[in-house]
Amino acid sequence: MPRSAALATLLTGSLLVSLAACASPPDPPSPQGSPPVGTQGTTDWDASAVRASVTALPASLIERFAGCDELLTYYQANALEQVGPYGLGGGYGGGWLEEGDEAASADAGGDASSGGSAPTHSSTNVQEEGVDEADLVKTDGHIIVTSITGRVQIVDVATEEVISTVTLPGLSDQVQAGELLLHGSTLVILSSEWGNWAPTTDDRQAAFGSTRTVLTTVDLSDPADPQTVGSARIEGSYTSARMIGDTIRMVMVTDPPSVEQTWPQDGRLTSEQEAEETNRQLILDTEIDDWIPHVQQLDADGTSQSTEQLLDCDDISRPRDPAGLSTMSVLSFDIASGTPEPTSGAGLVASGSTVYASTDRLIVATNRWDPWRWSQGDLGDWGDGSTANTDLHSFDISDPSATTYQASGTVDGYLLSQWALDEEDGVIRVATTTDPRAASEQSQSSLVMFREDGDALTETGRVDGLGLTEQVRAVRYLSPDLAAVVTFRQTDPLYLIDTSDPTQPHVTGELKIPGYSAYLHPIDEDTLLGVGQDADPESGQTKGMQVSLFDISDLTAPKQTEVMTWKNGYTPVEWDHRAFTSWPATGQAFVPMARWGETKDEMFAGVVVLGVGGETLTEDGTISVSPDREDHWGEGPSRTIVIGEDLWTVDHQGLARFDLETLTGGWAVDLQ
Repeated sequence: MPRSAALATLLTGSLLVSLAACASPPDPPSPQGSPPVGTQGTTDWDASAVRASVTALPASLIERFAGCDELLTYYQANALEQVGPYGLGGGYGGGWLEEGDEAASADAGGDASSGGSAPTHSSTNVQEEGVDEADLVKTDGHIIVTSITGRVQIVDVATEEVISTVTLPGLSDQVQAGELLLHGSTLVILSSEWGNWAPTTDDRQAAFGSTRTVLTTVDLSDPADPQTVGSARIEGSYTSARMIGDTIRMVMVTDPPSVEQTWPQDGRLTSEQEAEETNRQLILDTEIDDWIPHVQQLDADGTSQSTEQLLDCDDISRPRDPAGLSTMSVLSFDIASGTPEPTSGAGLVASGSTVYASTDRLIVATNRWDPWRWSQGDLGDWGDGSTANTDLHSFDISDPSATTYQASGTVDGYLLSQWALDEEDGVIRVATTTDPRAASEQSQSSLVMFREDGDALTETGRVDGLGLTEQVRAVRYLSPDLAAVVTFRQTDPLYLIDTSDPTQPHVTGELKIPGYSAYLHPIDEDTLLGVGQDADPESGQTKGMQVSLFDISDLTAPKQTEVMTWKNGYTPVEWDHRAFTSWPATGQAFVPMARWGETKDEMFAGVVVLGVGGETLTEDGTISVSPDREDHWGEGPSRTIVIGEDLWTVDHQGLARFDLETLTGGWAVDLQ
């Protein structure tokens, strides 16, 4: 078929009609699972027509599909744009993913074990009060549950013994425990499962790898004898989870589970052409089940009870700008029900790697995927020369029984992590960095304010020009009226930004010091603690761990009142806020640290114990954490926990226990 004829076919077929959402009535839909009308039995297609069909959407950033036919057509049209002789991903690849994706909370709540009230204990260091975050370690004061080794083990605090190990469903060599949530006596385990690779027939193979997430609920009424209640196996990768009251909100990203592709069988040019044509036809022959995720309910023994689509087609939406072939799902689970069956969900054809949640909004940030811009070899539609734009999609989670798409918007640049986002009363704050492709332009950072306006996030105000030539390294939203932003290249500017008026945010004060803070923690309304790296002010080369205390009582003139450094040291707090523990009851903060050196005496793996009070910052001591073996040296602990009068440390080898006052103690539990 001539290319002009193919273009005419596409322009008059349902491919354009269904996706352009034009005013004229659409043609009758093709049977569910069939190729787009006008394309059956041919691989001749026109790139410009497909491009028009997937971008000519309504003005809103997001649009729900009317059914499975429209959804299938959208997947196929986007796939045809990026397919090559070596299959999907052999040309322009998948989409961009953001780099990087919380004040210390008090008692975690429920008591999972018997034996009276639990001693006072810390819980996961989270971003928002009332929003628990999944972690590798959870405690109720009587027991410590950890999945840090890839196995779920339960440690009795009183006896310092592993009293049980939770058996996960599936084959032992294919399932690895991930993060945990603990609610009363119910433990929720988020595991990863990999399927066995199996070659397909006719020189074909799956276009994407097979990854699954298994959500398992376990009854810990008797921690020594945990009872699995049930499991749900979901196609795709777990991104992040939050727990608010009895409700778990989980974000998944799923690559097409059963789309097949082929490749050239030899080095002839004609073989590449034949392979590409075959790959196009394989895409056109797909059905909706080849693209969207499924969920399989398992009983307590891991036996499959049912398998069905994870989301209905009309619960999945499309972004205005194509964002890849993955399906992002926002799912809700009622932990009080004791079963891992999703109670509600919403989907988006996109990849999302940054997740923020308040008590009533969940926001997922996605980066745009646009192969045409890269294929042009110039800036194309990138009018401002930025390397990326980030789309923000908010979901209403105020109703525990529902997950409702709310609004979307776009911000220039990329986000550091979940800490770049904040929401309260419909106002969203976003810290972002733009890094232009043009060599003559400088990177800079901004704080942008949005408000929900129907289904759109409308920009109301912004502050630009933060940290020219630098990138955002830390963000903390201290109140609805105040934000702290750190940027860094050679020195550390700390910006205090007044956000009380969403239409006129403005910088009130700025402080430049050597090094940078990667994590900011409020001590009180006038004091801020920063954890990061010391650095050479001339070259920007980092020199070792640094902890600073900032006086922000005068918003126009923030001051660094104390600073401590540890040469050649580094801490996981720099990239994982959950590694930090603040314990106001004793005025202490616990920072895991590892340090390399030329001699064994210079090496260190343990915890720096800080005394934090008023305007003072002191090193109360250091705790070396390692089993009593001469040949042992590790990275140090990943987590610290306070239970009663003791500090516990957790790493991949096991747990250690120390007295909070004297810092005496040592190795307590081996993990296997």
